[in-house]
Amino acid sequence: MKQELRLAQSVLSFAAPLVTSSVLLVSPSLAATFASAEANVFLENFSQSPDYSTVSAKTNTVTMTPVSSVLDADEGENASSASTGDSVTAIAQADSLFFTNPPAFATNTTVSNAFGDQENFFGFAKSEASVIGGFLLNPAPNSTESFSFDFTAFFNLATSGEKSTAAVDISLVVLGGTDPNPANQTVFDFFSVSGELNSLGEDDLFSVDASDNFTLNTFLPSGDFGVDIEEESADLLAMGSYQRQFDRPTYLTFVETKETKATVQAPEPASTLALVIFGGWLGLGGRSISMGCRSRRRIL
Repeated sequence: MKQELRLAQSVLSFAAPLVTSSVLLVSPSLAATFASAEANVFLENFSQSPDYSTVSAKTNTVTMTPVSSVLDADEGENASSASTGDSVTAIAQADSLFFTNPPAFATNTTVSNAFGDQENFFGFAKSEASVIGGFLLNPAPNSTESFSFDFTAFFNLATSGEKSTAAVDISLVVLGGTDPNPANQTVFDFFSVSGELNSLGEDDLFSVDASDNFTLNTFLPSGDFGVDIEEESADLLAMGSYQRQFDRPTYLTFVETKETKATVQAPEPASTLALVIFGGWLGLGGRSISMGCRSRRRIL
């Protein structure tokens, strides 16, 4: 229990500034239609420090009204974007960190908000963050070496209004092989959790999936959503660990990625086609790691 509390406190302390600003931005009193998606991941107790690491954060926002279109994008270790039209606003933030000195830990946060308050608008915010670490497992002859770490993942989704969507996708992947290049490695293990809220309960979906070497110690979904609920919300906290034994020299690549998206729209017939085309173009992007693993399970 103390371990779980310590992990949760670490995540919340890292995310507090973004969470606070998110809540203020999407308060129902400020917008007739809004969507908010935020996610946090904290990783610690790595069995060894990585030989190399990289982090990235990317944000994209767009707003469209009959009189204006505003796009913004940013990337780096920390990223933020904001687009504002006369009746719609989209804001995205992302931060990522991998501290490699013992004891190594990694954490990142993404926040995506969009809201509008008139009859003809489109707003979209997308935030991405990732951490990557490379490791070499080199057990002595006739022995094994373990690779392990602990993780905490949390997300919050909220929607209000007739046309709003909030979505999140979090994944942890362990690649490995005899080649240090991740492009030549195969997927050893994975953990993924995702959620999507659509206004008025249309196709709300939450799922989790994991390979056998991931262990879930805490899994707490909650929320208020469903058909005919105008203001929906959902939260999920997952805490667990990963451990795998190796009996031969193996290069490992650990990849954690997350993405949050928020979309609001209230198109008039004349602008519907343009918004659909533009929205579809934004949705073509995807994660760089593709996992040909078993399908996700619906949990709520």
